[in-house]
Amino acid sequence: MRLASFPCRGAVRDLHQGAQIKLLIGSSSPDQVFSSTKMGSGDTRVVLDDYNSDLNIIIAKNGYSASTLNSPRGFRLLWGGVRATHGVCRGKVFFEVRVTEHLDPGIGEGFSEPHPNMVRVGWSADSPLFTLGESQRSYGYGGAGKSSHDSRFQDYGEPFGHGDVIGAMLDLDSNPGSISFTKNGRFLGIAFAVRDVRRGDRTAALFPHIACKNAMFKTNFGQEAPWSRLPAGYTFIGNMAPKDRVRGLAPPALRSSCEMIMVIGLPGCGKTTWSHQKQTDHPGKRYNILGTDILIDQIRLMGVSRYRSYSARWELFIDIATECLDALLPTAASKNRNYILDQTNVYPSARQRKMEHFSGFHRIAAVLQPEIQQYEQRASRRTRETGKRIPSKALKKMKANFILPEPRDALFDRIDYIELDSERAHKLVIRFNRENI
Repeated sequence: MRLASFPCRGAVRDLHQGAQIKLLIGSSSPDQVFSSTKMGSGDTRVVLDDYNSDLNIIIAKNGYSASTLNSPRGFRLLWGGVRATHGVCRGKVFFEVRVTEHLDPGIGEGFSEPHPNMVRVGWSADSPLFTLGESQRSYGYGGAGKSSHDSRFQDYGEPFGHGDVIGAMLDLDSNPGSISFTKNGRFLGIAFAVRDVRRGDRTAALFPHIACKNAMFKTNFGQEAPWSRLPAGYTFIGNMAPKDRVRGLAPPALRSSCEMIMVIGLPGCGKTTWSHQKQTDHPGKRYNILGTDILIDQIRLMGVSRYRSYSARWELFIDIATECLDALLPTAASKNRNYILDQTNVYPSARQRKMEHFSGFHRIAAVLQPEIQQYEQRASRRTRETGKRIPSKALKKMKANFILPEPRDALFDRIDYIELDSERAHKLVIRFNRENI
């Protein structure tokens, strides 16, 4: 069974995104989309952080409202997350989120969604991960009536949705600290004990964090009077003294300082492992990893990728993810960030098409080609561990048409060979070409 036809790319997609922006803030001009890159160094407002967010999140110009992209339709399966610009490491701190709109969740044939319109509210550490409640220092409360931490989901509170106001309470004055929530002013109880923040340790600060799917929301960091009720002893994060707040990692000031690393290699050769290690080893770069696998992994239910439920339908997932990635590349190129493009990228035409968006970036090719035996072992392990199986016909086509990048292509500022050196990699790729014609 195939997914219902997506709208065509281009005008239809732009119209839908413009309509979302207009619904968010009353204007369809791209200039009305918020950019934290443009915040001055002296700007101490607490707002949603355009730099610390998934690319499928649209933030209104005032920095307080946001939604996930809703077109192409594949975005309706994806979660998107965003943190606030500032966090805290002391005090009793509060913010509110109102679910203002549920977006069309219709995806067509082939998928059933038990919770198609969802918002999750909470706190997390500053990191490249924008999912909420699915990593070690990330704590969330979701619309299905579940609390989540490190991908462990438990019953908590009650379900919430359109029109509800959720308050997020962080108490770092107590020992241990705690995170609690309110719904429409009613206290729901302590959801988490927080033992990983030493009071006053700015490197361990926690930030307001919201994740959603097919929803719009508005935040109140203290720029407005309380929407429900401010808990006794708590202060809105936006009303705390600037010295008591911690600014999240700021974006590069110049486009020329930004990197686009295109990883090149066959499926299963180790590109994703290398990309995540690169991201971990260079936290100050805040590399955003782009690719179809990353997007497929954003199709999640209670912290588990939905891919495993549909693993026999590889082409369906690739179609969804490819359409979404094509829509996101121009958006990515418009932002001052560092990126790793984790795809096969074995065809020169595909490399050219993707990299043309990133003119002005420092563009790097990272070729990852191991020896054949090592490659086959990795590919086999990937299939066992993830359930992702590449059709043999598709793999044969890639090997037959694999062409390595060359300096004469004038596409990259630098070409790095991660495993086999250039000479050995070229010989092996020529062998692939000959054996798979």
